[in-house]
Amino acid sequence: MDKRERLGIRVLQSCRNGLYRRMPFLDGAFAGVRYEASPCTETIATQGDVFYFCPAFLLKAYGESPSRIRRGFLHMLIHCLYLHPFLRQGQPKELWDLACDLAAERTLGEAWPQEVEERCRREELLRELGEARSAQQICRRLEEGAFAGRLQELRELFSFDDHGLWGRDPHQAAGARRKWEKLAAYTSRQAGEARHRAGSQKGHQQEELEEISRGRYDYRKFLRRFTVPREEVELDLESFDYIFYHLGLERYGNMPLIEPLEYREVNRLEELVIAIDTSSSCSQQVVRRFLEETYEILSSRENFFRKMKVYLIQCDCCIQDVAVIHSEEEWKSRSRDIRIQGRGGTDFCPVFRYVEQLRQEKELTNLRALIYFTDGDGVYPRSGPDYETAFVFVEKTEKMELVPPWATRLLAEA
Repeated sequence: MDKRERLGIRVLQSCRNGLYRRMPFLDGAFAGVRYEASPCTETIATQGDVFYFCPAFLLKAYGESPSRIRRGFLHMLIHCLYLHPFLRQGQPKELWDLACDLAAERTLGEAWPQEVEERCRREELLRELGEARSAQQICRRLEEGAFAGRLQELRELFSFDDHGLWGRDPHQAAGARRKWEKLAAYTSRQAGEARHRAGSQKGHQQEELEEISRGRYDYRKFLRRFTVPREEVELDLESFDYIFYHLGLERYGNMPLIEPLEYREVNRLEELVIAIDTSSSCSQQVVRRFLEETYEILSSRENFFRKMKVYLIQCDCCIQDVAVIHSEEEWKSRSRDIRIQGRGGTDFCPVFRYVEQLRQEKELTNLRALIYFTDGDGVYPRSGPDYETAFVFVEKTEKMELVPPWATRLLAEA
């Protein structure tokens, strides 16, 4: 290894270290790649395991703009976390490559400084994509003729790395994909924990980096991430009062008196919002399944404290019905005569506006998660709230791709 190759590796390590200080929740992703000088590219490229680079390109580019290389490093990492090198399924390669670059840069947003003129031009072009955010959605837009005659301009503004290695070795790609699927799930958990430790600002672009696309996932595990500790009146069979234990030994010699404590510290939810999409796009059978899943959540004693506050909201294009559940018994009573309200169009925004109103009125003071049962076909808010949101589907569907990056998409376990 010559001096230029060693310098190139040090440049990428420096980029990694700087990014880690800013985004520690990406630690697993940073550990998922190695760095190697290679003649396989004239710039920089990855196939999911190694960042290959041309020393002449990397050292020259870093000397001109270290910030550009750091941003490019993150751009490539997002490709891997979003599985871009492994997901192409018959799309024209040139359009797929460009769509992946647009998706990566849309995720980056303002998370990294840019020249004002360049940022304004990028934002202007990204606005033309509308709600398309994933590489698949953006590629469809490009195939339909979006940006016709301007593709080269997009490449110059949004491309960074060479995609020539993507899919070249199917065996290697299969292993790399499995690795990044695990790293994406790990990164998502780390990001969620970091956000709850440090707080987050509503609509902040960096949140989009933290929501990694996921596949099948048990939403009950999702709920457990937002439990809080509290003592409840409940026998704790795993502990006992040491005073009685000592008294028994002292009085009877070999007969400790063991009495379980009446209070037990448990981790459960105290506030939750469950929204049900009752629009005409959801069949009666699907809505009934939503209600069954809702019942399963509320009837599980391990999920909630005895005193709980769960808002059950039915919504199509507007709020149709709101019920506040304070106990399992209350839910059982209500579930006997619950009626489906709505059957209009689908707009998810009214639920988020209503929840924000409840928070301002102090009706909700410790909300940490909202679950929205839906078929996915509707109008989503442009930016996310400062609490976790999950859109839950009862079956896998292409409409899952419509879920914005600030939200989690989950499948109810069969």
